[in-house]
Amino acid sequence: MQQKQLNESKIRLSDYKSVYFIGIGGISMSSLAMILKNRGFSVSGYDRRKSAATEKLEHEGIKVFYEFSPDNSKRAELCIYTAAILPDNPEFVSALNNGLKFMTRAELLGIIAKDYKYSVAVAGTHGKSTTSGMLSQIFLTHPEYDPTILVGAELPAIHGAYRTGKSESFIFEACEYKDSFLSFYPKICVVLNVELDHTDYFKSIDDMTESFAKFISNCGNDGIAVINADSPYALKAVKDFSGSIITYSTKPASQADFTCDNITYTEGFPSFDLYFKGKKQCRFTLSVPGLHNVSNALAAITCARLCSLPDSAIAEGLSQFRGVCRRFEFKGRCNGALVYDDYAHHPHEVSVTLDAARGMNPKRIIAVLEPHTFTRLHDFLDDFATALKKADIAIIAPVYAAREQNTTGITGHDLSGKIPGAIAFDSFTEIDEYVRSIARKGDLIITLGAGDITELSEMLCDCG
Repeated sequence: MQQKQLNESKIRLSDYKSVYFIGIGGISMSSLAMILKNRGFSVSGYDRRKSAATEKLEHEGIKVFYEFSPDNSKRAELCIYTAAILPDNPEFVSALNNGLKFMTRAELLGIIAKDYKYSVAVAGTHGKSTTSGMLSQIFLTHPEYDPTILVGAELPAIHGAYRTGKSESFIFEACEYKDSFLSFYPKICVVLNVELDHTDYFKSIDDMTESFAKFISNCGNDGIAVINADSPYALKAVKDFSGSIITYSTKPASQADFTCDNITYTEGFPSFDLYFKGKKQCRFTLSVPGLHNVSNALAAITCARLCSLPDSAIAEGLSQFRGVCRRFEFKGRCNGALVYDDYAHHPHEVSVTLDAARGMNPKRIIAVLEPHTFTRLHDFLDDFATALKKADIAIIAPVYAAREQNTTGITGHDLSGKIPGAIAFDSFTEIDEYVRSIARKGDLIITLGAGDITELSEMLCDCG
């Protein structure tokens, strides 16, 4: 309640010189911190642990605190915090007591986005980072496009998660959690899909769809909504939008504006023919696996065309795009088996990621899932079990609690009990030892989750 009241009072960023970030080590937060520093602000912040992101910030002269103290934020004027920060967070309370004004991460991003004539916000339950990364890679093919970029994962082409360009184009992710994306007013909004998630906040799929409808309406009468016609709730969310609507679909028989056909795969990587209103345009080849990435590519192609980029630049960008960090990222080998790491933490994401892995024709898929939040595991337990049955061997790591307390008593053992042959472990060390004992050449090992599971993928690669 306290945070809601704080957000009702709109403030101007230009009124402040010193900014303090709570959770400064997050992908988006660290990027925003650097953007403000580059604009001349004095920036500092707190994070609960040291990471590559915080070390990079410190290298750039930003003070990062790793231990709580009521004095951490004492010299700042404005506090930036994420939707996951609760009102009783010690850093939040001390910033309040120190007299700082407050702005959410989403509000800050919304203010920055307003500076650009052409802003593209990529939203959806799944695929935001990959699609915004694809679109960014397309824009980066030629210097004249020169976009500003802020994505939710590191993009190798820019060696980070953000880039400041000199053109009027801004590509960024729009996160739905706690309605954060309602602070954005883009010229083009993309809705990749709408499925129930974040059940600690959204109480039903209709509740979630209504929020996406509000996000789409923020584009205004002169805005454009790019909608996945294969997502029923995305179509429902856009039905009352008064601006322009452009649709896309991976189904050749669809009535969507952009469709594709003749999909072929080479070692799991797809190529396809693009159609616009039933007329064949050209053929594209991707360097990321899976049918879900064909859908993501159609969204990126649609946006690029709306921004007047030629098909040659689109084709070049898509062929160069090899993913963002933690999205089917190749990490190395373990006993000759290929090791990949993926951010998938929703049953649908796990399912399509394992489909993509199967398309690479491994002898066996060994999937290790770190469930992300107790509510998500509890509310989608059967769906996670169904998705993980696509692996030959399923392993469950301890739940990554994130912002939550375990009020239901659920554990990874509840999930493993629903999957024949699956095993739940209580530590990464135990999983590391077990996977090393069974992995062999021809296997594909994939770690799945939005928490610390990427550390396990790195542990596994130590064994060669």
